[in-house]
Amino acid sequence: MDDQPVATQAPVWPTTIHWSELQEAPANSPIRVEWDFYRREAGRQLAEGHEGRWLLVKGEEIIGIWDSREEAFAAANKRYLMQPRLVKQILTHEPILRGPSRLYLWRS
Repeated sequence: MDDQPVATQAPVWPTTIHWSELQEAPANSPIRVEWDFYRREAGRQLAEGHEGRWLLVKGEEIIGIWDSREEAFAAANKRYLMQPRLVKQILTHEPILRGPSRLYLWRS
């Protein structure tokens, strides 16, 4: 018998997912319509060569596409300040954002 400890490796989680694997927005999301519209449109936008650019979606309409995040947000704030809208970078592989694995209650 070998009493040597077995080294275990932590699982490797993907850091991105393909745009076609994006999930639907939650039913109570204020930008549900915009997000689900983006999910349907992403493939076309990528095929048209817009990878890396930023788009503004309001309802089921693409308002515009810009080269920078700042330009897209400036247009969004000018037209739809304090209204639900989606400003999103067009990407083939979407980053997966992970939050903390544990929540702590802070007492004051």
